[in-house]
Amino acid sequence: MFRIFKNKIFLTRGDSAIFTLSITDNDGNEYTPQDGDEITFTVKANTETRDILIQKDASSGKIEIQPEDTENLEYGSYVYDVQLKKADGYVDTIITPHEFKLEAEVTF
Repeated sequence: MFRIFKNKIFLTRGDSAIFTLSITDNDGNEYTPQDGDEITFTVKANTETRDILIQKDASSGKIEIQPEDTENLEYGSYVYDVQLKKADGYVDTIITPHEFKLEAEVTF
């Protein structure tokens, strides 16, 4: 099971999750990704490291986490962000670093 609260993501380790992105500009208008735009979801241990633990292409407007993405990670808190790189080279972090909490599961 997963949930999102104030951009904090809570996910049970080894579970699947699909998040739908809603992108708005500074005026509150919805932004529709254009051909050539890249949207990337990235999870790291902290903001100081360059080591990427999970990275997903979210250009479709969805982020899909599969069980194998988290099954070997330790329970605990990580950080994620979402970055939009427009076809013209403009880059915007549309979700700044927020907590990605990997919660315990009952294993068998």
